[in-house]
This record gives sequence, C-alpha cells and structure tokens, in this order.
Amino acid sequence: MSAKNSDEISLDKLIEPSLLLLVQKKPSHGYELIQNFNCLNPEEEVEPGTIYRHLRKMEKKGFLESSWKTSESGPARRLYNITGEGMKALDNAVVKIEQQKQELEHFLAVYREQDKQGGNLDEA
Repeated sequence: MSAKNSDEISLDKLIEPSLLLLVQKKPSHGYELIQNFNCLNPEEEVEPGTIYRHLRKMEKKGFLESSWKTSESGPARRLYNITGEGMKALDNAVVKIEQQKQELEHFLAVYREQDKQGGNLDEA
C-alpha cells in the first residue's frame, strides 16, 4: 500500500491478513482480490503488483494454494484458496491486530486525558 498522503499512517502490515480474510471468505483470482482489497480501504489503494507479490509470497509460505481455472469467455486465471496453515496465520494476525488495537486505544485515551487537562504533549 502506498499512502496518498504522506501524513497518513500506512497499513502495509495488513495486506497479508486482509488477503487471507478475503480468500477465506471466497476463493478468488488475483484481479478479484485486487478489487475487493481496494474496497476495504478506498482511501489507500494498493498497486496490483503489490497484491501479486504478496499472493506469491503467501503461496510459498504455504498459506495459499492456487490452481488454474479455464473459462469459456476468457483466458485461464489462477484461483487462490486458503490452506490450514493460512487459517493459522490469519488467526495469529487477528490476535496481533487485537493487541495493537488495545495499545492504540490506550495511547488515544492517554492523549485525550492529557489534552483535556490542557497539557502540552511536546513538554513531556
């Protein structure tokens, strides 16, 4: 993912878990995954090459398997399916994301409390 605004916090670390979640929901081909991935966060579109690199990497790790599916109306497309190892990786990612969410909520709570008291965070 490449942030459109350099001041935004990038969500690069969510690419693989997001792709695993999408494939878990529905086995998909690359183009479909790109479209669905960009719908998850339209503010921060990902380049197709980035998605394909991650798909290949996750296939090498054993998180995904792929097979070629032919179509009467077009060229053959690679269909991605999640594996048991991919499900474990997705479960582990969810645990990490929940932990990070708690850390972020704590950070925001501290910030809001300090801001409410008129504290200047720069003086810390």
